[in-house]
Amino acid sequence: MICKKNNLLKKILFILFFAGIVLNVGCFPNSSKAKNVYLKTADYFSDQILKYPEDQTILLKAAQFFYDFRDYQKVKDILRNNKDFNAKIILGKTFYYNGETTQALSVFESLGEIKDQECLYLYGRALEEKNLYPQAVKIYEKVKGRFREKAEERMSLIGVRIETGLPQEIKDLVDKNKEFLEQSREGAAILLVDEAIEVTADNKSVSTSHVIEKILDDKGKHLGEIQLGYDSTNERIELEYARTITKDGRIMYAGKSQIRDVSRYLNYPLYSNARAFIISMPSIEVGSIIEYKVKVYSNKLINEKDFTYVYRLQESLPVCAAKFKLIIPENRQLNLRYLNLEYAEKINLSPKIETDQSGKKVYSWQVEKILPLIPEESMPPQVMVNPSILISSFVSWEDIRHWWYELLKDKTKLTPQMKDFLATLTAECSDPWQKAKKIYEFCAKDIRYVAVEYGDSGYEPHSAEEVFRNKYGDCKDQATLLVAFLRAAGFEASVVLIPTRNVYSLDKKFPALMFDHAIAVLFHEGKIIFMDPTSATTSFSDLPLGDQDRDVLVIDEEGYQILKTPFIKDNQVEYSLKVSLDANEDAIIERSIQTKGFYATAQRAYLKYSHPQRIKDDIEKKIVRINPFSKLLSQEALNVEDYAALPTMRYTFSANKLLNPAGNLRILPNFSDINIDISYVGKLNRQFPLDLNGLSTVFSTIELIVPQDFTMRFMPKEKNIETDWFSFNSFYSYRSGVLNGTQKFVTKKRFVTSKDYPEFREKLKEVLFGLRERIILEINEQ
Repeated sequence: MICKKNNLLKKILFILFFAGIVLNVGCFPNSSKAKNVYLKTADYFSDQILKYPEDQTILLKAAQFFYDFRDYQKVKDILRNNKDFNAKIILGKTFYYNGETTQALSVFESLGEIKDQECLYLYGRALEEKNLYPQAVKIYEKVKGRFREKAEERMSLIGVRIETGLPQEIKDLVDKNKEFLEQSREGAAILLVDEAIEVTADNKSVSTSHVIEKILDDKGKHLGEIQLGYDSTNERIELEYARTITKDGRIMYAGKSQIRDVSRYLNYPLYSNARAFIISMPSIEVGSIIEYKVKVYSNKLINEKDFTYVYRLQESLPVCAAKFKLIIPENRQLNLRYLNLEYAEKINLSPKIETDQSGKKVYSWQVEKILPLIPEESMPPQVMVNPSILISSFVSWEDIRHWWYELLKDKTKLTPQMKDFLATLTAECSDPWQKAKKIYEFCAKDIRYVAVEYGDSGYEPHSAEEVFRNKYGDCKDQATLLVAFLRAAGFEASVVLIPTRNVYSLDKKFPALMFDHAIAVLFHEGKIIFMDPTSATTSFSDLPLGDQDRDVLVIDEEGYQILKTPFIKDNQVEYSLKVSLDANEDAIIERSIQTKGFYATAQRAYLKYSHPQRIKDDIEKKIVRINPFSKLLSQEALNVEDYAALPTMRYTFSANKLLNPAGNLRILPNFSDINIDISYVGKLNRQFPLDLNGLSTVFSTIELIVPQDFTMRFMPKEKNIETDWFSFNSFYSYRSGVLNGTQKFVTKKRFVTSKDYPEFREKLKEVLFGLRERIILEINEQ
């Protein structure tokens, strides 16, 4: 038997030697002769393993043969559960090369001392891929022989490379802007932001960003975390370098251990292409300078031929120097639109237009010493105040419609299962409006919304079938599913692209892709109903505030429409209070809050998604502010799931010693629910308009039952204040021991201009002063 095994081993070695010569080990055979030899050798090993399944020599030789020829599945089949040290080495390497890093790491960690240098090197690579950089460096330091050079290369990529000496360009920037930097009260300043976008003749693009920032105080240290977003479907990001220049002149380059490339939506595989490239800069301290240069390569323009870019003048930090360059082929046309120039402080935003040596058109802008955009309380969105340049190559809105419809047209088909579901869903609906409402509420309430901004994870929606199956989607996915169901139910419906309040408004004369959201629209019996299924607590025919009063693009097979969403005025909250006071100054108080419009959206969301204990705690905080000796007796929430009715919250509480004593007088707490943001009057003047957000009405009513032991001494006088921006009405009456009071505040306009603000402020101060008036009772002497 020993003789036979020795002969067998010699035969195997001969076959392997011959196979290595003929097949060129490490490459799978491609010639017919080489393939023949490989197959015969493979068959021979398979036969020997069947005959001698416990022979470790045969198993190892067979595994090595298949490993050399990259047949990793065969290696795993042969060495599965094999405890031999050498078998584990081959298996660990196999796992790594097969992309099974976790399994490879598990094997490597079980080996103890490793002398196989390839195995040791791959152990380091596996640790590195799991972001275990310190452990990887320790393993790389042990690597010798022909893998040593590779290990050193990996260590240099992982670690922080250090140089010395302040680059002259940065020294010149700091010296030139010394006075400008000293005047800054911000935590950091941007010394240079140099951006360039080149659109190539084959409809690809390369974007380059070179940024230099200086940390001025502790507030600016957050700049040490750099996050760059990109779409891995069509884009790749390339970091040229990222470095920190310390106060003492050391230049510290970020290594691989300071860099992450992660999904922005880890819990949602459908959007894994939305990536974040993150750099954690080393040695960030006050006085240090951050510099990085990065390129983003895109192999595809928006619709394979057009582009839209936005250049904003101001940042949240002062900018010493800003450069922007757009390079396009000579035959391409460009449209420019300038916004918010009244805030540009005489800065010229017109480009310099040249032709370079290769015939390309170059548009360039250069601005220096740009002050930061300092936020004001209740200011409009930055898109309304930040000077900006909109750049678009789209010729018409029809081009955008055609492109997006091609992405959409095959996505609205229903499967037989979906058709059956739709029939069941709408079976009990008595009329078409009920049917449309039922479909909308399913898409809003039962399809989980993934908050991916339109364009962040590509523009193409997933199919209605896929969204229905997964029960989640982003805005364009939910809108697609809603439109698919509505069309299948016999309605005329379309997907709508919308720029919400935080995005530049659509301009009918300037076709551009300036959308951050997608909703749906229903046309029925002469009515136009916009629907946003991403807002799970907004009732049918209502819209979230951010969607209101916006020009939108309606996408259809035969054309497009530019329509305006409604600016809904019927937004109302009504607070009702009934106070039953007794002779001991104790009270039972009943309070209700009923809402409509965007108030209903917010209240329904609060009641639906808050833990019951939190709701109870919030009520108890409220009643204790009214009276520290209050006790909650009961509470109930109504119409939370019934979107056709108004959501209502009711609760009852007792208040011991409700009245505030003042000798023989008793003063009631302030029961008014007209809550006005005092920041509206917090400044004497404003740089930007005041944004009141929406049109609304707030009612506050009180019924106070006064026992005979008290006399009414004072109640607030009637007030009627009318302005262009709001109205306020207050009226109280007292009869037969019952006081009834009503207050009403109506917001009439969304914006108050900076010019009108002083007048608005004085009028609102009258309201705030009036709301401080109290009801006063007197104790009867008997």
